[in-house]
Amino acid sequence: MVIGDPSPFAGTRFDGHYVRSDRRVYYLGFRTLGDVTDGSVWYYDVPAGVYADTGVDMPVPVSNYGIASLHGQNGLGLYIFGGRDAAAQIVTTVQVYYPATNTAEVLSDDPWPGMTPAGCVSLPANGVETYGNQAYVMGGLSFAANGCVDDQSAETWVFDPLAPDGSKWSPGPDLNVARGYITPTERGGRIYAVGGDQNSAGSLIPMPTVEAWAPPSGGWDDAGVADLPVPCDESQAFAVRSAGLHRGIVLAGCGQWPNAVPDTYFYDVAGDTWSLVGSLNENRRNHAGALITLGRRPVMFILGGYGEESGFIDPIFSSEEGQGTAAPASDHTGTGSGSAPGPDRSPTTS
Repeated sequence: MVIGDPSPFAGTRFDGHYVRSDRRVYYLGFRTLGDVTDGSVWYYDVPAGVYADTGVDMPVPVSNYGIASLHGQNGLGLYIFGGRDAAAQIVTTVQVYYPATNTAEVLSDDPWPGMTPAGCVSLPANGVETYGNQAYVMGGLSFAANGCVDDQSAETWVFDPLAPDGSKWSPGPDLNVARGYITPTERGGRIYAVGGDQNSAGSLIPMPTVEAWAPPSGGWDDAGVADLPVPCDESQAFAVRSAGLHRGIVLAGCGQWPNAVPDTYFYDVAGDTWSLVGSLNENRRNHAGALITLGRRPVMFILGGYGEESGFIDPIFSSEEGQGTAAPASDHTGTGSGSAPGPDRSPTTS
């Protein structure tokens, strides 16, 4: 990873999504300094390397969400499910932002249905993945500090944006290990649920568990998928579909609440093995991530998160970029030190 363009806002516990037609990464609000929840919708203009406020706020500002890019009846929408609101409550609100019209709305007929075994609304946070124009929302936690009890969910829910209002949700198979703050990605028609946390009396316990599911049939496979070498939570994962890195999954950073390590891990799908391949320049957790395109190259892009300099108390402004086609950097030690200029943003020619 190399240093990228810093944002004008300090954001954490949020997500980003790259809309190829706009060449922008959109952010649908974030937690910022002073534990304030900001619902402003921002975007990062990839060719220009600048950030801009759209002037639109999400109807219910939340943090702790993942974005699903789906085509519904109103065209392309960026959907978020539940989250933590400005009053520190876990909510069931489903919201969508439409880049083409720069508008946002609440889908009041289809609230987030996830619950923990104790009957609390679950917080799936970043446990959201998109496949086949459906969103797969997995796991979740509840908290005594947020008005219920400390608990975890194994539920998976599937959201179909084209289903009739009031029936967009359907249950999927339970995870083998109940947990929240899962870092998901999809590769080859399989959804991978990487790491996560269990809630033990209000403390988050990072997990090394990795499971995979090939929807729509069957269930989550835990025994057949190698666990992480170390426990990780609250991170970002990217599926590498082109040459280099042996076509697998990159885990960019490793949250270990309340701390983090900057290590970057690679999962070789064919070999079912994880290996340490590098490190972030700035140690962070709860950062946003998106796979962007520079020229014709896929590039992993992460932004913000809680930074080590403040003891993971304050969110940071910095971003980092890494090419998804680079070879494993076996000489990296996972210390997180060092930086380099960002990659060339000039378009490639065919």
